[in-house]
Amino acid sequence: MLLRSQIATFSLLMLVSSLRAPAQEWNEVQVIERFLQQSPQPRELRARVAIAQAEARGRALYPNPSFSYSREGAGFNEFFEVGQTLPISGRLGYLRQAGTAAASATESQSTALLWELRSDLRIAFYRLLAAQQEEALVDASIERLREVVRILRDREREGEGSRYDRLRGEREIIETRTERSAAQVRVAQAHRELLSFLPAGTQITRVTGRFSLGSATATMAELVSRALIARADYRADQQEFERYQLEKRAAERLLIPEPTISAGLKRAETPMSPHQAGAVVSLSLPIPLFNTGRKEVMRFEAQQRQADARREAVAQQIRAQVEGAYQTLLVRQRDVQEYGRESGETGAELSRIAQLAYQEGEIGILELLDAYRVNRQSQLHLLELQESTKEAAIGLDRVVGEEVVP
Repeated sequence: MLLRSQIATFSLLMLVSSLRAPAQEWNEVQVIERFLQQSPQPRELRARVAIAQAEARGRALYPNPSFSYSREGAGFNEFFEVGQTLPISGRLGYLRQAGTAAASATESQSTALLWELRSDLRIAFYRLLAAQQEEALVDASIERLREVVRILRDREREGEGSRYDRLRGEREIIETRTERSAAQVRVAQAHRELLSFLPAGTQITRVTGRFSLGSATATMAELVSRALIARADYRADQQEFERYQLEKRAAERLLIPEPTISAGLKRAETPMSPHQAGAVVSLSLPIPLFNTGRKEVMRFEAQQRQADARREAVAQQIRAQVEGAYQTLLVRQRDVQEYGRESGETGAELSRIAQLAYQEGEIGILELLDAYRVNRQSQLHLLELQESTKEAAIGLDRVVGEEVVP
């Protein structure tokens, strides 16, 4: 009985909480914040950086000391020794700097990948926003047509309207419903695409935002300069170049031998002196005969040239990408401004004139429905232009490496 009471109380609390819970509406900032904090992709990139940093710290460690014990049966000689290699060549310092450069390059590469993912996330967000607004526009058009059909039914019932007009209006509603079904499919696809970037269990009912953009005040030359500073992939190539330069210097230090010093205790027993003990000190020095580091130097020189060529190629790509994205955005902004101004002036007026003309008997139902359809299509086309303009702005942000269009 107590268990049933507890279950009933819990169910009531869940019902109340669900009624009080706000709708799952997300804006762009909230979506990006959830992605950066909880999604597995950023976590994997952060782990990649942590691995590179741990590997860099491992390369900078001093060699471990060694302990040796030996015993000779003839006359009983016993040795206890501790040895340590002395890193006097300076190679360890270069390896430490090279490891830091490698970790920095990995961090920059992860930052570049994260920026790409963030840009893809923003595009998915605005695709969902556009699909939702498209569905809302079609729904509003259907409601308007339903009102027209209701009036046509009343006029037919009173003998003032024709059955054809009413049937043609109902047919237009059926055709428009197919547009709504297509819009609903686009909403579902965009919704699934957006959720693929977010952690499991994220609930998004709707997204809110705007497509309007500020003006890009920077010139194309300024954007290229900013991109060469902000682009993390270009910075990673620079850090890779520095890394191989340091690796080369470390390999050159292989010619400098690093001695190993050992010190310990010797115990000896002979017939003349049964118990004797004394200190033992030894020094060993490797001879760089076979491994002089020359092959490593050649390899790092080749990798350095490769990194330098890749850095030049990326710089050329950045210039071309920024120029293309900048021109695309200017064209998109011009198109959406011109089309919005022209369609805004004629669309609503065309529908109003057609409605008044139909009421006066000057035009038929086909002309009225055509005016409604043209107005709806112009609104949808304007929405499509706004979405493409927003994607062009995100594309410019992507190639510059930072947000440049407010």
